[in-house]
Amino acid sequence: MYSLGSIVIMKAIKSGKLIFFDAGIDDKISCMALSKDGRFMATGHEATGFTKVESIIWDLKSAIENSQQGSDCSKGSYLIHRLFQHTGKVQTLDFSCDGKYLVTIGGQDDNDLVVWDVESGKGICGCRAASDTALCVKWLNKRSDRFVTSGNYHFRVWQVCTSTPKLHSVDANMGSMKRIMSCISIAEDDTFAFAGSKTGEVIQFTIDRDEIKHLDEPDDIVPALQRYNKVRFSKGVKSICCTINKQTGNTNVIAGTGDGTIQLLNPKLQLYESHCAKVDGGITSISLDTTGRTFIVGTELSQRFHIDISTFTPELRGTGHHAEIYDVKFPRGSSEIFVTASVDDIRVWNCKKKTELLRIRVPNKACRAIDISPTGTCILSAWSDGKIRSFYPETGKVHFEIPDAHPDEVTALTICNDMHPSENWYLVSGDKSGGLRVWLINKSYQRMIHAMKEHRAAINALVCNENGIMASASSDGSCIVWDILKGVRIHALFEQSVFMAMKFHPDDSQYLTCGSNCKISYWDASDASAIRVIDGGDLGMSCLDIFSNGEKFISGSADKSVTLWAYDDGATLAKGCHHSGVVNKVAISPDETKVVSVGSEGGIFIWDLADFF
Repeated sequence: MYSLGSIVIMKAIKSGKLIFFDAGIDDKISCMALSKDGRFMATGHEATGFTKVESIIWDLKSAIENSQQGSDCSKGSYLIHRLFQHTGKVQTLDFSCDGKYLVTIGGQDDNDLVVWDVESGKGICGCRAASDTALCVKWLNKRSDRFVTSGNYHFRVWQVCTSTPKLHSVDANMGSMKRIMSCISIAEDDTFAFAGSKTGEVIQFTIDRDEIKHLDEPDDIVPALQRYNKVRFSKGVKSICCTINKQTGNTNVIAGTGDGTIQLLNPKLQLYESHCAKVDGGITSISLDTTGRTFIVGTELSQRFHIDISTFTPELRGTGHHAEIYDVKFPRGSSEIFVTASVDDIRVWNCKKKTELLRIRVPNKACRAIDISPTGTCILSAWSDGKIRSFYPETGKVHFEIPDAHPDEVTALTICNDMHPSENWYLVSGDKSGGLRVWLINKSYQRMIHAMKEHRAAINALVCNENGIMASASSDGSCIVWDILKGVRIHALFEQSVFMAMKFHPDDSQYLTCGSNCKISYWDASDASAIRVIDGGDLGMSCLDIFSNGEKFISGSADKSVTLWAYDDGATLAKGCHHSGVVNKVAISPDETKVVSVGSEGGIFIWDLADFF
């Protein structure tokens, strides 16, 4: 199970079947928790600004049963309760060992702790989590009335009395040590808790304490710092998990660090030198399987690794983009692979197996647009540093680079390939300020032949037909049709909208546009006059692609939907709503049996069109 923007996706390990948990909100998921019996899941959300955010309890058991029976579910059908208490962000949450209670803690601007009854969805009691920010909470394994919290310079053991109701906390004795602790794991017998600090230590605490006493009575048993590892980990300990050694019965600790190190420690918090692994990206989560022999780790770079404790060798099980995806393209004549563009990298994917084939990295840069040469020999890309880069698709090595292709961010490009011999072809690029440049590309050099500046805002899309006619869609409310050989304007389309996409009809008789006005517009290619306008949705339209026969087209929208339309009558044929962010681009496969859509949340969705043809 993993979060993708504002939704949670559960994937069956053997069959690969997906279940989507969508609450119908835009707030990004900030934390997740599962009950120990597997009946419930809870998600916490975060929002911009000082607004109330939700904690949501889901019926996980029913979702799994219905999935095994082949039943489909509608949006939010497994949602049990929406819990409103925190402001700005739900920092962390956890279920009690019996699944009856849920504890939630708000973010830095809230910092309230609330205990909820899972069955009724009502709050039982609550108070401030600490005088400083609380970052993590963990319920004990054998007691449903005690849990542990940690955060900035504190570690607390809580006891809750649900009948009174009453909450009581005892601070652990840490001596002179002051640490920020962002993750907790508790030993199976509840004798110790282990916390990971931002300075790279794994800290062990005793967590036994007195029962709730009267305010005048002193505490006889106080949680205390026991020990910590002497060798600090780089970039802090971000995730931690206790595991039992099957041979000795001792409690070992698996620590995941900010630099991607996964390390096994013995009960005295000494390192097992043979049990250390390194992966890309900081470790965000560690999940132990029920046998205790293997575990899965997730990273900041959206990668998932499976590790056997006996060998401690990471095996990549899943990967994805860790940031917004800006573009997607299929090679001409090939429906087996597609290419995506995002922050820091370009990736080539196998469409059938849904696996990554190649990753091309350009650190600290964002790839805003891509195109593929007609022969498939190179991948052209537009980057945020003003450069155009071409890569070989087999190896990912640089084919050529055009430095200072634009004075600022390159936001769009397209290849005009059918109008010239294969050894020489044209490339058109657009930038953030509205500038357009036409390049002649051959084996030995890349030369700019035209520079046009009629747009006053960013170029959002470029498209070229087989006759050397190119169209540009801009945020300034205009689309301009160009003759790129002469570098002159042919037509200009104007509308009270931010144009996001434009397509030629396959017979070049019409143009199709969409934008922020939530409309899809048809234009006559002979005189650039408007023919028809249809409503695209409740929010702005963001992308288009059209089928080769011109009878249908696909659109993506800011309302997170992908829609299949009939071209002639503008009727909606099908609609998919699994994205949790703006759908930035859609691409129809060359065999026209699949559609790939990419979104601002970093998701890649493959849609089957076989039922509509």
